Amino acid sequence: MAITFLSDDFINSKELRSNQKHWLERAYLTPVSIRSGDKKLVLINREQARDVYLLNYYAQIVVAFCQERSADEKESKVFPWLKHLRKEQVKQLHKQLLACLNEVIQTKDWLKIEELLDDWKATAEVAASPRLSKELQAEENPLDYVEL
Repeated sequence: MAITFLSDDFINSKELRSNQKHWLERAYLTPVSIRSGDKKLVLINREQARDVYLLNYYAQIVVAFCQERSADEKESKVFPWLKHLRKEQVKQLHKQLLACLNEVIQTKDWLKIEELLDDWKATAEVAASPRLSKELQAEENPLDYVEL
């Protein structure tokens, strides 16, 4: 199966110089490849470049985590804090992480995946500290609160 990564226009550096405004406006909408001798460069919209970078970053993390799970490794190198979670919680994280990655690929709302990981890391930190867990679950007296 052949996959075309960039089906864009190929131009040379001379063409770019002579029609700079046209090619820069075009690159805002779709990538433009430039050949200069043996060098190949791409002009791409900054938001598209960000999305490509972040997709690659998060895909690598998720794939590495899935590989750890399929190899049934005891400790995660991707998320070392997983050791504080129960098996059911790790399964739930796995499902949520895959669903979240799928969603952010469509929406480009990359903050959602960071928030999910931050929430699970905080859950693991609470599980790792019985004292903190006890404090968070303690009943509070409303009269102890300071009115603002």
